[in-house]
Order: sequence, then C-alpha cells, then structure tokens
Amino acid sequence: MKIFKLLVIAIIVSSFSANLFADGDPSKPFGSFDYKIDWKLKSDYKKAQKEFNYRTGKPVDFYVDFQLGVGATNPNITTKGTNTIEEESELGYVVGGLIYFNVFEMFSFTTGVTFDGKSFGFQKPYSQPLDATADTMTTGGYVPANYFVIPLFVDYGGMITEDFGLRINGGPYFGILMSQPENTYQNLGYKNFDLGLSASLTGNYVFMYPFSVIFGTSFKYGGLNNLMSTDKIESITTTNFTFFTGVRFAI
Repeated sequence: MKIFKLLVIAIIVSSFSANLFADGDPSKPFGSFDYKIDWKLKSDYKKAQKEFNYRTGKPVDFYVDFQLGVGATNPNITTKGTNTIEEESELGYVVGGLIYFNVFEMFSFTTGVTFDGKSFGFQKPYSQPLDATADTMTTGGYVPANYFVIPLFVDYGGMITEDFGLRINGGPYFGILMSQPENTYQNLGYKNFDLGLSASLTGNYVFMYPFSVIFGTSFKYGGLNNLMSTDKIESITTTNFTFFTGVRFAI
C-alpha cells in the first residue's frame, strides 16, 4: 500500500511539472492550447497596433521604398567665348530603393541607392572641333551618363487619411558615374562623380498593410561640382525631372 501511495504521488507531481513547463512552450502536449491562444492574441494585437499607428500618421521606425521611374535630363552648358551649344534633353530611367529611418515625430532620415539615367545630347557646339580627335563634335553628339546615386535626405510627412499618405523629402546626393562617354568624347573631361541637390513629393496608398503602392515626382539639380571645365567649356550642370511608381514596405 505504501508503494502504491508513493506511485500516485509521483504521477501527480510529474503531471503538474509537465503542465508547468508546457505553459511556457506551445510545442509541449500539456497545457499548450491556452498558451497558443494567448500568444496569437498578443501577436495579432501588436500587428493591429502597428497598422493603426501607421494609418493614423504616427511615426514608423523603418520603411523601404522600391522605385521605378522615367525622367528627362536637360544639360545647362556654359561656353567660353562666342560659341554656343544647342542643348538636347534625353530620357532616362530610375530604379532603386530608399530606406527611411524615423528620427523624431514626423521627420525621417532617408538614404539608399538608385541607378539614374542622366544622359544628354547637344548640337552644333563649335565652328571648330574641341580637339584633333573630336571631329564629330562640330555637328553634335550624345553623352551617356548613368549614375549610382546615394541620397542623404530629410523626409517629412505622414498619412492624410487611413489609406492615403503624402511625404516630401530633399537634400544633397552623391552620384558615381557608371558609364563613360564614347571614345570620340573621352577627351571632354567629363567628371566621374556628380554632387547635386534633389527634392521629391511621394504619395502612397495602403492597399494591404504593410504594403503600399507609391507614386510621385522628383527634381534633381546636378553638377554643383561642375561636371566639365575645359578651354572651350566653362561649366556643365544638369536638371532632371522624374516620375516614378513602386511599392513601400513598412516595418
């Protein structure tokens, strides 16, 4: 009888211990049902709270924009002497991603990397070629200029309604030239980096949290570092207007 009592006590203690440990682990067979319900309720609550904060315009710690766009680049070429250049705008595309880090309240710091097509053309620049190897410069040409662009922006804005938001950002950017001008123009002295300023206006529509579709426009003024300076050309700067769309992912 004493052995039987000890056996009963051992079974009760083992059952209590199993339930005690199972309450902290949803994979355990004992007591897991209530734990899983509690864990799911807490998880759903956190997700719902994040979505509510996002839709009501409260600061989001981190989100990412993936952009695809097209724009036109117009060169501003200043020559030395009386010769003039007829400038030509060219279309280019923009693709890349921007990362937004919340700083305080509705302000965010924005960086990332984009690939920008900022090529341009020109016509009848001179009565004489720039140099002995650039014969076709007397009739005009095309300068391919594709950059990896790293922005350093300040961003401001938020949700206007539960579904629609609007943000504006701006600041300096640094572009690294990824394509060199053709051999005919390799002696132009076109710089391999571009320091400029940019501003953009971006709207977003939340179609399924945490995803939004984005659409907007941006303006870039490039060549603060003067993209070219030769005995014939005093300076080159560029202006670029871009329209883009894409997807935003909020965390």
